[in-house]
Amino acid sequence: MTRGIWLSTVAFAMLAAPAFAQDRCSAPIAPVVPDGKVATVAELVQANKDVVAFIKASDEFQNCLVTDLQTQQAEARNNKKPFDKAIQTAIEAKGDSNQKEKERVGNAYNASAAAYKAAHPR
Repeated sequence: MTRGIWLSTVAFAMLAAPAFAQDRCSAPIAPVVPDGKVATVAELVQANKDVVAFIKASDEFQNCLVTDLQTQQAEARNNKKPFDKAIQTAIEAKGDSNQKEKERVGNAYNASAAAYKAAHPR
C-alpha cells in the first residue's frame, strides 16, 4: 500500500512539474530603507546589511531563473517538443523586475546614507 501511495505521489509530481515550473526560484523580499535624515547609525548599519543580503539573494535568484530556463529548454529538446516562448518571457520578466528592484533598493540606501551624512556633519 505504501508503495502505491509513493508511486502515485511521484507520478503526480512528474505530471504537475510543468505547471509549477516557473516557481522553482523564490524572489527575495526587498528590505525597507530608513530615512537617512532621521535614522540612527545602528539603523543605517542594519539597513546596509539588509541591502547587501538582498542584492546577494537577488543575484542568486537571477542565476536560478537562468538555470531554470535552460533546464526547461533542454527538457523540451530532449522530449522533442516545442519550447513555449511564453515561459521564457515570464522568466525573463521576473529577472528584469528583480533587477529593477535591486537597483531601486541600492539607490534608496545610497540616498539614505547621503541624507544621514548631510544631516549629521562632522
